[in-house]
Amino acid sequence: MALFAKPRTAAQSGRSEEPRQETLGCPAFASLIETMEARSEKEDPKYSILDLARASGNHIEFFSRFRCRYHIGDVLEAMSSWPVPGEDTPVVDMETLLPLHRSGELDLVLAWDGLNYLHPELLPLFSRHLAERCKPGAWLHAFVYSRGDMPGRPLRFDILSRDSMRYSGGGKDRVAAPCPPQRVLESRMPGFRVLQSRLLRNGLQEYVFQKEEG
Repeated sequence: MALFAKPRTAAQSGRSEEPRQETLGCPAFASLIETMEARSEKEDPKYSILDLARASGNHIEFFSRFRCRYHIGDVLEAMSSWPVPGEDTPVVDMETLLPLHRSGELDLVLAWDGLNYLHPELLPLFSRHLAERCKPGAWLHAFVYSRGDMPGRPLRFDILSRDSMRYSGGGKDRVAAPCPPQRVLESRMPGFRVLQSRLLRNGLQEYVFQKEEG
């Protein structure tokens, strides 16, 4: 497994982790994993997976069931502070913000709740950057807030099973959630289309996007 970054401890990141934890079902993720498992039984593919979160032994262990290369992006905490195109920043270099030149062609991107913290003007640039490195038919999994507010920073997710996750953290501060409707979100993600969308009980909308063919 190839990693972009080493895991950071709470002390290294300058903050303590909140003890509160919640569990949620993730039916779209379960369906995705079932598809990957069925393909592995028939074709024995080698998957290339990009995890945008910090290195997590939990995530790596879960995906060790597949023959794969597991890449760590470690960008979720930084996405809300990425520069937005404007007079002072006419060009945003996504390869500098999220280097993918060594990742090869990706089969799966795990975005967790990171899309909520990305400025709307950056989402198309971010989507194109990922799409350029994804194989046709590759998947992108994400959680998007559908109403109200959200934690001030991304949550930490731990996979309990293919249809259940635990999440924690996010800080005490609350900020307004962008809550884009599905058609708006899809229009801001060139190169991808919505394959599955499930509204979860905690107000998160679970998405599986797929890289468009051709």
